[in-house]
Parts: sequence; structure tokens; C-alpha cells
Amino acid sequence: MRNAPALLVAIVVALAAPLIGQVPQIPPASAQSPAVDLSGYWAPALHEDLMERGAGSEIADFGGFPLNEAGRLWALSYDPSRVTLRHHQCEAYLAPYQMRALGNFRIWEERESHTQRLLAIHVWAQTTEGHRIIWMDGRPHPPAWAPHTFRGFSTGQFVGNALVVSTTHMKNGALRRGNGVPQSDQATLTEYFVRHSDHLTNVTVVTDPVFLSEPIVRSNDYYRQPVDPGAWLYACDDGEQILDRPADAVPHYLFGQQPYAREFSGRYKLPLAASLLGGVTMYPELSARLRTVNDAEANELLSPARGRPSETSKATDSEPRDGNIHIWPIRDNVYMLLGDGGNIVVQTGDQGAFVVDTGAGKLSEEVIAAIRTLSANPIQFIANTSFRREHTGGNAALGSAGQDPSLPGSFFLLAAPRGVTGFFDNPLTHATMMAHANVQVRMQAAGTPAGAVPADTYLEDRRRKFHNGDAIELFYQPAAVTDGDSLVFFRRADVIVAGDIFSTTQYPVIDVKSGGSVQGEINALNEILNRTVYRHQGEGGTYVVPGHGYLSDEHEVLEYRDMVVIVRDRVKAMIDAGATLAQVKAARVTADYDTQYGANTGPWTTEMFVEAVFNSLKASTPGR
Repeated sequence: MRNAPALLVAIVVALAAPLIGQVPQIPPASAQSPAVDLSGYWAPALHEDLMERGAGSEIADFGGFPLNEAGRLWALSYDPSRVTLRHHQCEAYLAPYQMRALGNFRIWEERESHTQRLLAIHVWAQTTEGHRIIWMDGRPHPPAWAPHTFRGFSTGQFVGNALVVSTTHMKNGALRRGNGVPQSDQATLTEYFVRHSDHLTNVTVVTDPVFLSEPIVRSNDYYRQPVDPGAWLYACDDGEQILDRPADAVPHYLFGQQPYAREFSGRYKLPLAASLLGGVTMYPELSARLRTVNDAEANELLSPARGRPSETSKATDSEPRDGNIHIWPIRDNVYMLLGDGGNIVVQTGDQGAFVVDTGAGKLSEEVIAAIRTLSANPIQFIANTSFRREHTGGNAALGSAGQDPSLPGSFFLLAAPRGVTGFFDNPLTHATMMAHANVQVRMQAAGTPAGAVPADTYLEDRRRKFHNGDAIELFYQPAAVTDGDSLVFFRRADVIVAGDIFSTTQYPVIDVKSGGSVQGEINALNEILNRTVYRHQGEGGTYVVPGHGYLSDEHEVLEYRDMVVIVRDRVKAMIDAGATLAQVKAARVTADYDTQYGANTGPWTTEMFVEAVFNSLKASTPGR
């Protein structure tokens, strides 16, 4: 935002300054000595943007929001009936919108029992049971690969008589409910809480490189209530979807076909461009800008701009590249290891370690050392989610560092060790490796050394194992990213390892030549959603480990599934209209997702993804 630092300082000074002649100046305070007590019951001033707080904003009412092209197109393609999908029904509010939503708030302090030092300030919102914890003890924000939540991770400090809060690690969600104005998982939030007697003001400043061209500043006001208003719960369990709707259907509008795009401007006698121009709609210059926009130019804002290269991801790299292996505990002795190109999962217990995927193999010795810090027992089993190099590159090294003590003395071993183990003679010097049979076939065809090829394979349905006190299942996902993909499910820990079927960093690497397809990818993502259970309000519960990116739950998989379905539908509509591959690429069918997942260079680009979708759809056309 232009002159943002000066503007924010002015806002804080104006809000934090006490009334002259009535309230003495409060000196700066530390977290251990709060400058002001924010605790109590607070009710929002509903006359502020009542429609936004209640029924929701009108379609295409984007004025005052600095939406970039991706944000504008995302909102225009949004169909509010998407909330009827099962996994969308109970989603909580993101922190910035939660502070603006309908319903009362309760604020209280958490203090250390012996020293009474202030540890945290808690905020509870009636709507969606929005429980925020603002940590006041100086703890750092978690690393980029940590899970995200709707409220995010918040830390605060008192500056004068204002509480200043910094929030990161929020999920994808709505910056404005009802009309689809989006906020990405890359957004950060800075807030200012200032109290004057029984009046509380909250200022939110959202910075989102994915969907906004500059920060958006909004203020919210609350009045203190003398008694507990009650009704603090918001019970929600997802119900049935619309009957007979296919599992791969996601309500949305194709680019340029939003039927209500002109309803808002027509109702209020405004130029169509008045709410579509993004950042300029926040400033007085809008009036002059509208005089230069004709109807044809305004209509072009309803679709991606033609003749320009695709945007690239503005997301922070959520994978460490410092040459070290980083360990993130998930649950019940299941860990995520990051740093060697692809996410690795390790389960430990009284038996040998069970490893899912082995990374690219560039840091295998470091991976082995990290596993040894988690388990005194050697690696006993290795499961591969696919044959892709960044998930099997460490097979040989990790396999050679392990052993499978369940095989020596086995009745079957009397025949010949190689008959049991597949490619090596002594199971006490090698872990047993398992995967779908097509992984073995493709790795052998590529000339992969025998010590890196999984020998324990399965053909259909699933491969199951009870190990370290948990039931572990490999579920085959036909024709997804490749023809040999497996989901690995730790049932007691409730952790699903998705491999490259799901990523938070890039479009799915659909390898058509290796048997992958866009429809198989959608089916596999739906298979994950069929097995997840959220803990509360659409988050928590089942953890999902992506092939690349941060630890997720069902919400991230849901957003990813929606994206793949929407892109598929756009490409299919163009194919049905007779479009060529070149025309589909030129139409920029991924324009609203490129700032989150896109790449124009590297091993997997946006153009490659669109071509894979096009080719897999053409191959599945009846008669071909």
C-alpha cells in the first residue's frame, strides 16, 4: 500500500492516543506488565458493514479491496453453493474475518501459576467457536512447514496502550465471506487492539502476495457487555450433500461466465469497472480512472488478460534447503522429515522404523542419522508412494542401513533368501521395501540398481501391515500422478502420506506417459477426503503429509481437489468447443491459481500441467 508505514503509524497513534484532558498517558508496557486489560465480553457494532457481517457481501462487490488479477478471477469463479459440499460445510473463519464476523467475543488472560507472568491472551468468538491464542511469552513463530490453522499462529506485545499482534500460518479461506474474495495460506496479519473505557477497536492489516497487490486495512469496533451473553458454542457436523451430485463436482463459474457479475453495478448505478479495478478502488484516483475505462475494457476484467505470460508462485518456500534434515513430530511416534527434496515419514516403536519415501538421495546419510535420533532400532520397512526420483532416491542407502529381523528363520526362507527378499540375499543387512507392482516395473525398466527397487509388491486394492502397534495400509490409486501411486495410512496415528498426489507448493505432476491422468488424480484426492476426519470446524484431526510442502489436514486437500476439478472443467469446456492445445494454453485457464502454484521454469511448469490435463482428457474422450 502506498505510504503504508506512515499510514499505519498514523492509525496506531490516532487509536492509541488517550482522550486529551480526560485520560492520562499510559507508559509503554512489557508483556509481563500489560498496559491495558482487554478481558471481558465484547459485542461488535453491527451497523459497520452489516451485510458483510450478516448475510454476506454481494456478488462482484470487490470495491475497496486491492485484488490482483488472480484474486479477482478467483472471486468471480466462486459459486456460493460450494459450501454445500460436505467438506466445506463446517469451515471456520480466518482470523481477519473472524474479528469482523457476527457474534460476541470473550477475551481472557492466561498466566503462569507461580509467577503470574502473562503467557497468553485468549480470544473466543461465538461464530464458529473461533478460539485464538495470542502468545505473549516471546516464543518464535513456527517454521514454514508447520501446519496451518484458520486462526493461524499469533504473538503479541504491548506498544503504549495498544496490543500489537502478528499472525502467520493461516489456511486458505475467505477475506470476505459470501462473494468469494479470497485469502491465501501465504497471508500474514498485523493487528492493533486499543481500548478506551468500554469501547474496543481492532485494526487488521492483511498482506497477501498471492491474491492482493497491496495490504488491506480494516477496522472493527466492539462495546463491552456487563454480563455473560452466553451461547458460546457453535455445533457443526457436516451432513449430506446434494443428492446424486458426482463426487468430482465442484460448483464454480467458468471465466467470463459469472451470471451475476453485473448485478451489483446495475443495482447501484455504478460502472462495471468500479469494483473490479483492484487497488485503485481504495483511493480518490478511482473517479479519474473510471473516466478512462470503456465497457469493452471493463468486460475484459471478467476473464484472464490475454497475451501475457502466466504468473508464478508468490508463496514462501516451505521446504528447507539448508543442507540439513529437519524433523517435525506429527503424532504417536510418527514424524515428518524435510530437507532432501521430498517429504519423508518415519514411524518408530519397539520394532524397527517404518519409513515412507526416502527423499531424493542427496542427503541420505543425514536422513539415516536423523532416523537414528528417533529410534534405536534399524529401519525395517520402506514404503514408496511412487517411483518418482524425489521419493525413491534414497532407497538404496536407507535400505542398506536397515534390516528385517522378521525374515531369518522363516519357513519360507528355507527355500532361498532371494525368493523371499526379491533382490538381496541377507535380510539382516537390508530393509524390506514395498510398493505397488508398477513402481517395481518402472524402476527396473529404468535400470535402477536392484538394491533400490521395492521387492514386496501388491497389484490391487491394498497392502496392509501391523507394525509398531499401528495398522498401516497402502491403498492403490490407479492412474493418478502415475500408474503406481499409493496412499499410506497410519490408522491409529491417523496420518495419511499422500506422496505427489497432493502438494502445497505446485500443481500435481501428472505424468501421462507413465499412466497418470487428471481424472485419476481427482479420484485419488477424493479418496484422501473419504478417509479424513476433522477435529473441529473443518480443521485438525487427520493429518495429511504432502509430497512437497507443509504438514496439512483435510482442508488443504479439499482446496487442492477443488482447484484440480475447476481446471479440468475449464479445459474440458474448451475441448468440447473444439479448442486446440495452443488455444487452451493461451486462455490461461489456471490464472487464479498461478500465484499460489505456478512456475514458468524448472522440472514442472504451469504449461506442462495444462498440457497434461489436456492430453489426459483427450485420451479419455469416447471413441479414442
